Parts: sequence; structure tokens; C-alpha cells
Amino acid sequence: MQVYNPDGTFVGTVQDIALPLGGGEMGIMIITKAQTTETIPWSKIQAVGDIILLKEKIEIKLPESTTPVIPQPITPSVREEKKGRGIGAITSIFKREEKTICPTCGKPLTYIEQYKRWYCYNCSKYV
Repeated sequence: MQVYNPDGTFVGTVQDIALPLGGGEMGIMIITKAQTTETIPWSKIQAVGDIILLKEKIEIKLPESTTPVIPQPITPSVREEKKGRGIGAITSIFKREEKTICPTCGKPLTYIEQYKRWYCYNCSKYV
């Protein structure tokens, strides 16, 4: 289930429910769009339905060692002749970033060769 701030910005996805032993407040554990784990107390949740809406805005801080990789346009780096496909048939070998992530949700992107574009399965859209 996805978690959003009151202003509609995406915070993260619920990973688990936090039930403290011996008392304390129940809450939810989420994986943020920065791929960090946060625990949100139940008292800070405004509504639960198809999504979870928070009462107060939560700022997501990126870990110091991790910076999001923004996908760069793919450019052909090597062209080589394909054998057995006729004269002049060539194929491009593309150089791609190994860890490209979605700038919207922080999940890994998948390169769709057919459309030559990056796709986020979490957001269901091309980046």
C-alpha cells in the first residue's frame, strides 16, 4: 500500500505493521522512495483506504552515501556487423547505467528495448 503526505507527495510503500512489545503505539514501517526504512506512528495517519494519507508532512532524507541515479539518454557506443542477416544489417550495443531508479518513487527502472525507453513498473509509466 502506498503512503502519501497531506499535500499528495509520495512518501513510500508499507513494508510491515509495527507492534511494540510491552506497550507503546502501533504504527507502520515503510520503505521510502529513497529506499530507507521509516516507522510512522498510527496517531500520524489521517486516513486508510486504497492509499494511506498522513496528517503531517514527512520529509524524506536521502542517506549520505546514496544519491539517486537519474537515467541518461541511451546512445549507441559500438556498432557491429551482424552476420547472416543480409548486407548492411547492424545492431547497436547500448551502454546503460546498472542502478537506474525512478525519480518519482525511487524503485528500479527497467529498460524496454522495443521502445528504447526506461519504464517504472511501480508507477506504471515511462520516464
